[in-house]
Amino acid sequence: MTDKTNWTLLPFLRDSQGVPTTITACGLRLDIARQRLTGEDFNRLVEHCRARGVAEAHQRMVSGDIVNVSEKRAALHTSLRAWTPTVPKYDEVVHERKRMLEFATQVREGVWLGCRGDRITDVINIGIGGSEMGPHAVYHALRPSNPSIRLHFLSTVDGVLLERILDACNPRSTLVVVSSKSFGTRETLVNAAAVDQWLLDAGIVGADRARHMVVVSANAEAANQMCVPEENLFKFWDWVGGRFSVWGAVGLPLAIALGTDVFIEFLQGAAEMDRHSLTAPLEKNLPALLAMLAFWNASRLDIGSHCVLPYDERLRVIVPWLQQLEMESLGKNHTPDGRRIPGHTGQAVWGSNGNEAQHSFYQWLREGTGRSSIDLIWTEMPGHRYAEHYRVLLANARAQAEALIMRDPDNPCFNAVTAIVVDAVTPRRVGALMAMYEHKTTMLGTLFSINPFDQPGVELGKRLSRRAERGDDPKTAVAEEVMFK
Repeated sequence: MTDKTNWTLLPFLRDSQGVPTTITACGLRLDIARQRLTGEDFNRLVEHCRARGVAEAHQRMVSGDIVNVSEKRAALHTSLRAWTPTVPKYDEVVHERKRMLEFATQVREGVWLGCRGDRITDVINIGIGGSEMGPHAVYHALRPSNPSIRLHFLSTVDGVLLERILDACNPRSTLVVVSSKSFGTRETLVNAAAVDQWLLDAGIVGADRARHMVVVSANAEAANQMCVPEENLFKFWDWVGGRFSVWGAVGLPLAIALGTDVFIEFLQGAAEMDRHSLTAPLEKNLPALLAMLAFWNASRLDIGSHCVLPYDERLRVIVPWLQQLEMESLGKNHTPDGRRIPGHTGQAVWGSNGNEAQHSFYQWLREGTGRSSIDLIWTEMPGHRYAEHYRVLLANARAQAEALIMRDPDNPCFNAVTAIVVDAVTPRRVGALMAMYEHKTTMLGTLFSINPFDQPGVELGKRLSRRAERGDDPKTAVAEEVMFK
């Protein structure tokens, strides 16, 4: 492979003959021509991926094997968007999906009303992490400019956000969705208690509360905990990780705010990408290609930064969603059996709206002293009627794809760029895009020899925060909680 010390001699993949650099599937086009490796490197990378059993590990995950070994669980987020009875857990998934979509339809059609007969005009999603980021990314991508039902995301335990949301809503026409896998997340419970008090202050008490609050959880006691009827509980399973959960009941606010047809199409787009990921050969498999190139960039080229730059306002919130997905999944340095991994694993994921970022941090990307891999994302169909705006925006995206890879050849710093072109930002394509990144992440778990489905560092932070609330000294708590081998 290329000598990693000869940075100035690094080629682009487009410089090699006989290597396809543009691959299309599920309405997405991947252009990897600006990645920094030779055709020979690429072929060897494909062989390494094959030798590591990436395709087989992916199939085991989708088939329901225990792949989350630390928690002894399957990871069956793909079953949440499946439509064939042969997939694991199909009957219970379909049953819960039907309940969820019927409820969403009742709210949208004015069958489910507030306790005083008001139509629901606002939905407050109370949840943090995976219970917020996925739904938020989808809503921002697909929401109409003037929605009939507005969706608000109460995530952080910060009274400023709480006040801003509550001041914009009328309690009599508001539905609250409290979403937590464990129903033990401190921030979510504190926010739920505050919103519950807001309902009580408006005279919504006793049985009336059931018209204004539902819960989404894997905890069977969640409904009792919030004092709502069992039928107000929508099920979340322990074999779905929080950051992979938007496809199930965590997506209930989306089905209400956007409509059940939109939500179903979103699921179908993800299912289409699932089929592609299972059947396409590695060299033409979109998520596998992204995983292989990320592995190459992190472990071979010492690129620790991955920047995501969507040139479409609708995809802005994909950036923090992907940040959680990859960094919570891949931010580990031990194998599941406790062996320390030499070298790099997951990259630091960051980014912004691409056009805005040109006037913010592109100077650092272009001439700074770092190395970054970059995903530039744009769409072939604008989401508006302003032709000149789209012409200028698209010109910027295409120009920056070249500008970001041009560096002084004597500079040891450089960038590697992948362009991802979406034919249109529709529910189906958003589903495919997000599923592609999910599969990239879990395939990277195989390549890095880590478990992408647990988050021990996050759990440690939760324990330390609870101790700090009780008045424990954080320094002492860390010393007692953390034991290095």
